[in-house]
Amino acid sequence: MKADPIRIRSYCFEIIKNSSELNQLIDQNELTPDSLPLKAAKYILIELAEAMSNTIQHILAKEKGVAVSGYIDAIVKANQHGILSDNLFERLKPFFDFRNSLIHRYWTIDDSRLIENMKNGRHDFDLFVEEVEFYMAKP
Repeated sequence: MKADPIRIRSYCFEIIKNSSELNQLIDQNELTPDSLPLKAAKYILIELAEAMSNTIQHILAKEKGVAVSGYIDAIVKANQHGILSDNLFERLKPFFDFRNSLIHRYWTIDDSRLIENMKNGRHDFDLFVEEVEFYMAKP
């Protein structure tokens, strides 16, 4: 069975929208520890992780018959099954690790480090969409 292209496009649109909003926050240069823009950025990161995980889970289930058990497992299996490149996997794995900390241990997050990581990885979400679209275009 094939992945539903409409569903994948919907997830990708959500990723692109959230990535654009995150980039706007970064460009405004107002991300400081404990700031309202940083709190907004954290929520956007959660939405990005959800949409990316949903994308991967759907493709793996429908095209590979592979189940995943969480965010980290999803990104690992996406790489193992050729959906994501090794390079992007290495860049995104810490993001998915971070997502778990943000949700379950938010008090341990170093805001200054998070801001730096967002600036350094700000284009990874768009690369994710590009790689998913490339994978879906394969015959």
